[in-house]
Amino acid sequence: MLHRLASFFLAAACAAAPALHAQSSAPADPPAAESAAEAGKNSAPLPPQSSLSLPNIPSPAPAVDPALPPLALDQCVAMALDKNFDLRIQRHTTETSKDTLEITKAEYDPTLRATVGKTFSESDYRSSSTPGAMVNTNSNNIEATVGAAQKVITGATLQLSTGVNRNSNARANTAYNGVYDSDVVFSVRQPVLKNFGSNVNRAAIDRARLGVARANEDLRASVLGIIRSVESAYYDLAYYRAQLEVRRFSLDLSQRLLDENRARRAAGVATDLDVLQAEVGVANARNDLLVAEKSLHDSEDNLLALINPFEFTATIGPLAIDDTGSPDVSFDRSYKLALDNTPGYASAQYAIRQYEIDAKAAKRNQLPSLDVGASLGFGAPDDNTGRAYDRAFNGGNYNWGVDATFSIPWGRRAEKAAWRQAMNNLDREKIRLRQIDQDILVSVRTAVRTVQTSEEGVRITTLATQLSEKQYELQKGLFDAGKSTFRLVLDFVDDLNEARMRELQARLSLRNALAELARLEASSLARYNVQLDQ
Repeated sequence: MLHRLASFFLAAACAAAPALHAQSSAPADPPAAESAAEAGKNSAPLPPQSSLSLPNIPSPAPAVDPALPPLALDQCVAMALDKNFDLRIQRHTTETSKDTLEITKAEYDPTLRATVGKTFSESDYRSSSTPGAMVNTNSNNIEATVGAAQKVITGATLQLSTGVNRNSNARANTAYNGVYDSDVVFSVRQPVLKNFGSNVNRAAIDRARLGVARANEDLRASVLGIIRSVESAYYDLAYYRAQLEVRRFSLDLSQRLLDENRARRAAGVATDLDVLQAEVGVANARNDLLVAEKSLHDSEDNLLALINPFEFTATIGPLAIDDTGSPDVSFDRSYKLALDNTPGYASAQYAIRQYEIDAKAAKRNQLPSLDVGASLGFGAPDDNTGRAYDRAFNGGNYNWGVDATFSIPWGRRAEKAAWRQAMNNLDREKIRLRQIDQDILVSVRTAVRTVQTSEEGVRITTLATQLSEKQYELQKGLFDAGKSTFRLVLDFVDDLNEARMRELQARLSLRNALAELARLEASSLARYNVQLDQ
């Protein structure tokens, strides 16, 4: 509707252009010139001019080439979501949070290890059987061990290992000169007070999982913010394009008034003051045009920065804006949607759950540390590896052990402080959630009132535009009948221009108010069919 309003507004605003242009530039016959001069001397109205018909008046040159393909708002949103810097940065943050979750899960992955080593020793000693004789001995030891360890959700650590040790001596008093020692050992260590239980040991994983959910909500917030920025930039560009066309037309009218006053001064029916006033009017109109051009270029840059970074030489085609119709807004409905869908509110709820996890873990970890361990091993020597393992499990060669380790920090100041810190963080986040709730409440109330006020503003400015149109048509009729002056017609054209600019501004304000309400409700995601990977 915006572009149709602008087109209608500009076409109607140009209503006087052909007749006024004909008056100022077409050669007048001598009797008409003498009549105009005589009318000026007697301060009488100008003679009748050709009839002006509003529907047949052409528009001034548009601010954009109409041959370019139109650029729809949903296209801009799609381009911005694909290229916007803020969104690309937030996507990296989301991926980082997912990797953080994988890191915390990896703590419970099995760890495999393998060890291979060799030692050699040689020594001389005096023989006990032969006085004065030296005996040389050496030992060659090769060992290989493999094992696995895993932490489980209760906090226990499980370990299983097996190894073979081959030992040979130059002087052997054993049954085998080359001996293979085999062993298989299973051990477990479980904390039973501090760091015990799934709640404590899953805390990091649950917290990281909630961190991913918070990152997704932050991503939704970024998307909603980008959509809102694109909508605002798109609507601003539409407004400034229409404003530029109005300023161009106003400058054209001011220049025609200056040309007419100069001709009237040459004919002796106008003074230097009249010409000076017209020159000031042209200067003011030219300044307004320069300001409008600057605002237009700035708005184009703002939109291009969102949808096509660093490509500021790109040309934006005509904009296509649909009619808003009569918006149906309800505070209760919008407030419920905002609470259910606002990313900031959901993120705060996830943060509370994170701090609840921290508080439970900190409370548990105030207990003393008591770790209980147990181990069971099998092993036996032989001159063959296979028989060594067979004897380990079947020859009654085994060992076992249990142990317990107790420790408690003096005064437990760090543990108590950590628990108080966790509770303070939890209370702070609950207060923050209430603050966000109130902010949403106030924002929705304000947004709903803004929509209602803007809708009424559109109705009022539309009536004002209709009044200015009728006043202009009346003045034009008087001018056609020779009962008004050219300057008065221009004054009413300016009034009509300003009235239509105010109406256009009111419609844009309504657009922005609806867009802001949609951002609060998070309904703009569905409107532009935006799907986010969770």
